[in-house]
Amino acid sequence: MTFFIIVSFSIYRFFFFTKKRCFTGEQTMKKLIASTIFAAISASFIFASGVENKTNLSTGYLRNPSRNTENERPEAAFYNIAGTAFLKEGLWIGGGNQFVFKEYSNKLDTNNSYSALGIKDYEATDDTNVYLYPDLNAVYKKGRWSIFSNFGVYAGGGSLSYENGTSATSLLFLGGANDQKAIATKAAFAAGAAKSKWANVVSSKFDGSEEAALEYIKSEAGKTSDAKALYDNMTSYNAEYSEYAQAATASLAMASDHSLDVTSITYGIQLGAAYLVTDWLSLSAAYRYTIGTQDMTLKCNKNGIIYAEKNSSGNVIASTAKTFADLNGGSNKISYDAVGYGQSMVFGIHAKPPVVPKLDLSLQYQTLSRIEYNVDNVKGDIAQYYDITNDKNFRTDLPAVLNLGAGYHVLDNLYVSTSFNYYFNDFAHQDSILSETDYDNSWEVALGVDYRFCKYVGASIGASYGNQGTTDTSNSSFNPVLDNVVIGGGFEIYPTDKLTVSLSCLYANYFDTDYYLGSKSDSTKTVLSKDVINAGIGITYHFN
Repeated sequence: MTFFIIVSFSIYRFFFFTKKRCFTGEQTMKKLIASTIFAAISASFIFASGVENKTNLSTGYLRNPSRNTENERPEAAFYNIAGTAFLKEGLWIGGGNQFVFKEYSNKLDTNNSYSALGIKDYEATDDTNVYLYPDLNAVYKKGRWSIFSNFGVYAGGGSLSYENGTSATSLLFLGGANDQKAIATKAAFAAGAAKSKWANVVSSKFDGSEEAALEYIKSEAGKTSDAKALYDNMTSYNAEYSEYAQAATASLAMASDHSLDVTSITYGIQLGAAYLVTDWLSLSAAYRYTIGTQDMTLKCNKNGIIYAEKNSSGNVIASTAKTFADLNGGSNKISYDAVGYGQSMVFGIHAKPPVVPKLDLSLQYQTLSRIEYNVDNVKGDIAQYYDITNDKNFRTDLPAVLNLGAGYHVLDNLYVSTSFNYYFNDFAHQDSILSETDYDNSWEVALGVDYRFCKYVGASIGASYGNQGTTDTSNSSFNPVLDNVVIGGGFEIYPTDKLTVSLSCLYANYFDTDYYLGSKSDSTKTVLSKDVINAGIGITYHFN
């Protein structure tokens, strides 16, 4: 009953108190970059009810999302490490693979506010499927002790590919172009003023001969003169104008026609042990090591000459004509790679109270995993204007998680369980390559049933509701972070007493939401949505 009350109340809150995402003023440029682009790269693709932490660590989750009291299968090494102490004696080895079919969508909905700049409202979609998403687990149980290990994808785990870019990246480069144009305009005015002063100096001190003036400032006497300082200022302002005018042109070209490809995967390996303190109580601890990888490529699809300077007569100077690749260091792409490493601990308790023999109670706590990324292999000269540089460090942690569970054997072949996961996002650094991105704490609650039909076949079904903890200024246009309801189910087949084959499928229904990349007055509304279906196959073998 508690589960249904929580779900009903949360759905009520969603529909009647949906928050709009917005920010204002001069924060637009940085917030666009930090909160909508690179934060999204670190956010978990595929499925997660924590912003970063994954819940579909094994194929068993697809069959039944309520996993926190697991103590009969080796996948307890993922979800309930203390539960491994209650497994039957011997060596257990399990593994599986998930197949992920997804469609992410973000729709720019600004009433064509930017059409004059070549950016019309449009819907960007990604339907890149994932066919390799493995997990492995092993448990050795002997007497009161169990030793266990697992390998899996703890965050990320997929690729995104948008042929027409996204609403966020379009407005990102448009904002960059405006900022760069403003700098170029300011430099042009300064260069014009310096040129006027230089002309006066040439006229008054060098009889109108610029050649003589240039010879003088090259001489020993002229190197420290006011004329030399004035000439250097004029040259510097001209160079600044040319640099930022070219950058603005390149950014506008990227905004109007580009593609985006992103991959983010955080692998983890865990090793630990559990001990039966009494016949009904176990304690456990484990060490986890994670490796995170990220890469992003933005490609400008606009061909031909996009920049050229004009002479005083208004004619194009042929020698200044450039393509996007010319302005970007010879490539039509902006890209970078990043790698980060993290460590954390996991602690667990599992109890089977003697007063209620068929009851399972579990508690597990995963400490924060600090993952500091180092940026490398930056390509594209335009990247520097968005503060994307080699050797830059930023943290995208896996937040601490509290897992609670309760399960009960209603019959010997019928098991009902409920699980609750709480993610401490507030205490984690979920930063991007540029700045911080803040999420509120998030949570999910699940209910599931496992039923054994006969000696050879069993079935499971379960559902969960996840509140993602997004805030008014923290979401992602190309990797939407959305509240969701999940339904999973599947079968277990037992060809022998030692071998189990599982088939499972999960559907995640996400609630569409409006997200504002800037203030509402800036007309930066985008509509986020996504659909995900996971299918999985797993095998477990018990050597006893």
